[in-house]
Amino acid sequence: MNTKIVLIVGPSGVGKDTLLKEVRKSLDGSFNFINRYITRKPCKSEDNFYLDEYAFEILKHNSFFISTWNAHGNYYGIAKKSIKNGINIISISRSKVKDFENSYDNVYTINISVSKENLRRRLENRGRESKEEIEKRLNRSYQKIESKNLIEFDNSEKLEITSKKFLELLKSIENE
Repeated sequence: MNTKIVLIVGPSGVGKDTLLKEVRKSLDGSFNFINRYITRKPCKSEDNFYLDEYAFEILKHNSFFISTWNAHGNYYGIAKKSIKNGINIISISRSKVKDFENSYDNVYTINISVSKENLRRRLENRGRESKEEIEKRLNRSYQKIESKNLIEFDNSEKLEITSKKFLELLKSIENE
């Protein structure tokens, strides 16, 4: 099997990590779920590696990462060594798609979205941001995602429904 990269993008709060955690239960070892290195404490729904900023900068300086980015005052990175043969599923910033497309031939980008009202409710329930920060997120405008293989995925329905649809999507990518 060749190496395929499946990039998961979308605004904070659309349910990327929850969706990935749910479908992971149903997938076999040919799917490699990549953990990010982050400089904030992971949420319950995440399975990432926490680093302080100093350690992160040392790794970045030593070319440990294939891609790094800053979002909301935190640093995120994907280790080069984490990419394996098979399907690699990675939650990243939409601005970093080209880092992977420049290094790999088979890259698919799945943009997860929900309605604005649904996103507001999810952000409020998550309790990470103030009302003002939530409003800033909701009113942010995003540039068009530049990707060779962009797939739009609406995550507005109940988790039982969207996780089944997402699982079908991942299996269709595996079979391409």
